[in-house]
Amino acid sequence: MAIIGIDLGTTNSVVAALDGGQPWVIPDDDDELLLPSCVGLDNNGQLLVGAYALRQYASAPERTIKSIKRHMGTDFQAVLGDQTYSPQAISAMILRTLKAEAEKVLEEPITQAVITVPAYFTDAQRQATKEAGEIAGLEVLQILNEPTAAALVFENRSEEGETVLVYDLGGGTFDVSIVDITGDVTEVLASHGNNRLGGDDFDRQLQRHLTDKFQQVHGEALPDDPAIEARLLRAAEAAKIELSEHGFVTVREPFLVSQGSTALHLETEIARDDFEHLISPMLKETLAAIDRALSDASMAGDDLDRIVLVGGSTRIPLVQRLVQNHLPGVPLSSFEPDLCVAMGAAVQAGVLSGAEIESILVDVVPHSLGIAAMMDVGMGIPMPGMFSTIIPRNTVIPTSRSEIYTTSSNNQEKVEIDVYQGENAIAKENVPLGSFMVEGLPPKPAGAIQVEVSFDFDINGILTVTATEKGAGQQNSLVVSDADTGRLSSSELVQAKESLDQLFDLSEGSLMAALAAADEEE
Repeated sequence: MAIIGIDLGTTNSVVAALDGGQPWVIPDDDDELLLPSCVGLDNNGQLLVGAYALRQYASAPERTIKSIKRHMGTDFQAVLGDQTYSPQAISAMILRTLKAEAEKVLEEPITQAVITVPAYFTDAQRQATKEAGEIAGLEVLQILNEPTAAALVFENRSEEGETVLVYDLGGGTFDVSIVDITGDVTEVLASHGNNRLGGDDFDRQLQRHLTDKFQQVHGEALPDDPAIEARLLRAAEAAKIELSEHGFVTVREPFLVSQGSTALHLETEIARDDFEHLISPMLKETLAAIDRALSDASMAGDDLDRIVLVGGSTRIPLVQRLVQNHLPGVPLSSFEPDLCVAMGAAVQAGVLSGAEIESILVDVVPHSLGIAAMMDVGMGIPMPGMFSTIIPRNTVIPTSRSEIYTTSSNNQEKVEIDVYQGENAIAKENVPLGSFMVEGLPPKPAGAIQVEVSFDFDINGILTVTATEKGAGQQNSLVVSDADTGRLSSSELVQAKESLDQLFDLSEGSLMAALAAADEEE
């Protein structure tokens, strides 16, 4: 049975499979390789996914959802019609559509998949992605980092090895990874990134620019109207794409608003230089991320053999120039920037299914993991609430690490283990992942009781924390995937899957009825 690889993207999503050990992207009925990550309801309340949903966005933004990936791992609720949906449920609609396309082309049921996420996704975001797969009817065999997936399909592998910087700038997220490729072994040395930076932000900047242009021309501000905002956002995205090929683009949006009996239009020319000026500050953040990843890998730019650009936003000429100027002399290349992540996921799916693929993947922890503890901050002064790292970022996974802590007060009966993810020295400034208690400690002086805290981090980025009192053996544990960070309970997962089944059944039934009616008319 085939296992598919899926790139669940902010702007577009892709599904791929293996054929004879080689990855290939599965097209839809219109031979399109990219499925817009867009979900909506039509006038009759029927579900739309992909291009059909995207086409109605400018005219019906209230019935259309874009860029849901940015809300993964949060308690955000998306509204479609008279129903609300979690980010997992909306993402599941996209995954279910990709699954159906794969089943149609491969002519067999698909029940398992490898799904990619940005390397800098948090635990909550990874778990939410896994839940989306489950709602869509998929067993998610692995959550795979996007730059790592792209590295799996790199060509020109040699036994001598080379060090590659993967610069992945997509629609909603940015990652940079330092990867060592030697023969069949792909080893990630370090990663850094920003989960809130990508093409969506460039579109918004350009949209605001167009709004300002309208006010300059007509002397009045545009009203706060979702439909107008959606039209300008669509125009901004189209202009951004065209500016990758041309130095100037003309934006025309007729009948935006009325001034009395007069319709007001927007017609303006945008130069590539203007667009680059708007997005340059954001892109400079990606250069700082490059330096951070190189530092974590104990490398300099001269240690790199090449740079590989991944993600649709790397087609922007300014991106290419900035990266090249920041790392002068390092060859720059790109391989199917929109498709290579899904293809890499398909390769890893093949490895997990036992296909004849000689590929070994070594990945790393994207964030430091630890607990809040009382620590000496200098001059013998103990300070509570400090972040004690147990698994440092960029540790090879899977991994298990332990640290010993002692009680801080006399006759302490219990200790609370507060688990965090991040890099700040103050624990509460990091991302909380959950907490639990170890109780029933024997009455002893401060410092006399030892508690061993163990972290186990698996290949899917799921963390299990166990705390054990070393004397009497009191113990408790936490699987971070159960933490209250926007995740769904088992009953919520079942309910979401049933709701999704109903939505798809209704839409498929309406489609069949429409086709039958058309046949009768003929």
